[in-house]
Amino acid sequence: MVLRMDGNMLGNVVGIGYYVLFQIIGMILGYELLAKEQKAARLLLGSVFGSILMQWMPALLSMVMGFNKSSHIAALALTFLFAGIGIISSRRYMGKKEQNSDKISVAADETDSLFKRITREYGYLLVILPVFVFFVSLLWTHSIPYAADGSIHTGQSTNGDMNMHLAFITSVAKQGIFPPEYSLLPGTKLSYPFLCDTVSSSIYLWGGSLRTAYIVPMLFAVLQVFMGVMLLAKEILKSRTKAVIAWFFFFFNGGFGIYYFVKGAWSDPKIFTRIFTEFYQTPTNYVDGNIRWSNIIVDMLLPQRATLFGWAVLMPALYMLYRAIMMKKRSYFVITAVMAGCLPMIHTHSFLALGLVCAMWLIYSMRTEFNAGWKSKESKIELWMLFGFFLLMCGLDAIRRVVTVSDTVYFWIAMAGIAAVVVICLYFTVRGLREEKGRTMILNWGMLLAVTLVLALPQLLEWTFQQAHGSQFVRGYFNWANLNDTYLGFYFKNIGIVWILSIVALIFTRTRNYFIVSPSFFIWFVAELLVFQPNVYDNNKLLYVGYLFLCFLSADYLVEIVKKLHSAAVRRTIYAVVMFFAGISAVLTMGREAVSDYQLYSREEVEMCKYIEKNTNPTDVILTDTRYNNGVVSLTGRNIVCGCSSFLYYHGLSYEKQEEDVKTMYQNPQDTSLFDKYHVKYIFISNSERYNYTILSEDAFLENFKEVHRVGDIVLYQRK
Repeated sequence: MVLRMDGNMLGNVVGIGYYVLFQIIGMILGYELLAKEQKAARLLLGSVFGSILMQWMPALLSMVMGFNKSSHIAALALTFLFAGIGIISSRRYMGKKEQNSDKISVAADETDSLFKRITREYGYLLVILPVFVFFVSLLWTHSIPYAADGSIHTGQSTNGDMNMHLAFITSVAKQGIFPPEYSLLPGTKLSYPFLCDTVSSSIYLWGGSLRTAYIVPMLFAVLQVFMGVMLLAKEILKSRTKAVIAWFFFFFNGGFGIYYFVKGAWSDPKIFTRIFTEFYQTPTNYVDGNIRWSNIIVDMLLPQRATLFGWAVLMPALYMLYRAIMMKKRSYFVITAVMAGCLPMIHTHSFLALGLVCAMWLIYSMRTEFNAGWKSKESKIELWMLFGFFLLMCGLDAIRRVVTVSDTVYFWIAMAGIAAVVVICLYFTVRGLREEKGRTMILNWGMLLAVTLVLALPQLLEWTFQQAHGSQFVRGYFNWANLNDTYLGFYFKNIGIVWILSIVALIFTRTRNYFIVSPSFFIWFVAELLVFQPNVYDNNKLLYVGYLFLCFLSADYLVEIVKKLHSAAVRRTIYAVVMFFAGISAVLTMGREAVSDYQLYSREEVEMCKYIEKNTNPTDVILTDTRYNNGVVSLTGRNIVCGCSSFLYYHGLSYEKQEEDVKTMYQNPQDTSLFDKYHVKYIFISNSERYNYTILSEDAFLENFKEVHRVGDIVLYQRK
């Protein structure tokens, strides 16, 4: 069967049904393995288990059988088998499932309706609903919808990366090659974390539409992120009010970038209205003002699928890790380890971030174990260490403005800091092994490390390390995306209210809050001095995880201060003012995204792609130019000689030779040697190719190629 981007109703039903079956299996596992957790947590973690199974089981079977329906049927059968074994083992060795410890109490309110009891217990989760609806609306309008004229449009943030993800989804499903290769650079192993896309390939494989396959997994993933952050916040902060505020701070992130759009707006309204009309002129992404703290919802979760699916595992994993530490339950450490071990090929940055969090929480959990818990005598050593971080960053910033500092210096400063953390971890490990009360914790953490490495190392060795070994990867670099501001000034205007609250909170905070915020500053230290990929800006995928803990700290401090005020009206006013200034930049950015509309593929290109789908083989190589919005590679899943340089460069790939050869083939089609070298069977020519390669006449192509189809100004030639 030829897979086509439009799909059919039966294919949509089967593809979605296949996905939902994994969700059901995961939720059953969640309810069986996490009997002591509250219902919301069991629902969330069960859904995440289902998503992980959906990503990994077909992938594992496809490595042996190829990416096809047979491998997917076998994957589903094995998943049922393993889930059954897991449930039986759980019941046998853990005993009868215990009553949910967080079950809603009905003794005191027997007259209340079930709805009222649920609302009272879980009402804070309703905050998620309107934001989820907004996200769904963006997915619906941004994910390759057809316009009235037959063209395909998208929004501002999805105008770029979505093309790459579509290319991965379609090529894997249509070509069946697994482990996958780059259709953007044939013959090159796809080492990018591809499971965020193959999960859609698995739905597309059954004959559904490309649009359905793209959207459905993202709906589940964004809910997992939203709920994961909320439940983690509530668990750590022990307050629904604090959790809701922290959640708002995180997802409505935006500093004082609004200043650049209201200054002078009275005399010239276009200064403000350009937010909604120009490309990336928003209060959270305005390079001219050095505003780089992009909004998480519309600039991270919506366009960047690896981040979305990575955080869908990371946030619930952090919840499980926190519960494991507090409950000292080994099974929770093992579950966290399995989740962590599955992360590298979903999102490597999330795997790294989780490792950095683990290092700090290991130190704090062991320290409190030896010091009689959180109620031990308060120590300010952490405060001085945290302010030492600020002094170091501000000092390095001042020095670099006077003299040139080699990136090697930053690299070794980072290595020294990481080495210090490793030494402290080893110290507590050795001490824990010597003391009775520490051995259990060390065994738990050792189990976490061992299981994680067993699962993660094969992925890192087979894919990640093979691609991330050049000079473009792990290297020294200071101050992330700051172009010209002072260190503290840059984050003051980019993060805004949360940055101010977190610094004040650090001075007056309780000892326990050092545990909350410690991962933030370790992540910040590493991400400000090391770069892990060619694109420096992509370090924000680490920084945002650190920012999450600052949101927890800020929400905790804000509520503790405000609740001391006696007047309810004053309290509400303060909350309203803080939330307004914390979120106004984000709200305007979201508004811009909602009204943005750009043509991605013309009607003629869409029609030509449909012809290519129907009349060519999935593994045929088609010569096109290297534009980013290339419908041939994104919509048809066919190989092209060379894709967009920005996609390939930021993956650390060498593409320059292929890029030059594409130009040569278009400008000298009589020489067939390069066509033989790259096994080119078809040539695609549109106005883009004519302009980029100065094609004035197409007569030369007819010597070795014949015209097989034409739609408007687009023509497809086939080699004779």
